[in-house]
Amino acid sequence: MHNFIHTGTGAYPVTFAQLRAEHPLTLFPEGFAEDFGDYAPVRPTAMPDHDHATHKAVEMPPVLMDDQWHQAWEVSALTQEDIDAARRALVPAKVTRRQARQALLLAGLLGSVQPAIDAIEDATQRQLAQIEWDDSLEFERNRPLLIRLAHAIGLDDAGLDNLFIQAGGL
Repeated sequence: MHNFIHTGTGAYPVTFAQLRAEHPLTLFPEGFAEDFGDYAPVRPTAMPDHDHATHKAVEMPPVLMDDQWHQAWEVSALTQEDIDAARRALVPAKVTRRQARQALLLAGLLGSVQPAIDAIEDATQRQLAQIEWDDSLEFERNRPLLIRLAHAIGLDDAGLDNLFIQAGGL
């Protein structure tokens, strides 16, 4: 189904549902895609090919060619913010105990967890950490204790994200 453009104001996209709502006394056939007053249909065009790892396609305002409006695209390089957001989207919010332990083993860090727990000075905090390590069925990426333990075994936030990504694939 087509989107529409308001040719007077340039408002885009205007959906068929919005067009119907704005003109409640007008009967539109299903699949309507014709000029209507100040509205014109915008012909869809394929998103341009690009490397999704380094670039993004952004829809631009439609262009008028041969008396028809056409969807327009611009390909631009990803910003560091885009890359960081895409990376965060890959990090699972939680992984199973098995996945976490296997990822730690593959990273050569499984043997470092118990000494890091044992090194916690406060007895209550140490016991809480031990219970969490021994009894958790899942490990949540944003748990403060998990983050502290990760830092104690030499992982920064990016390293912890990588570990969760790896664990999520196991």
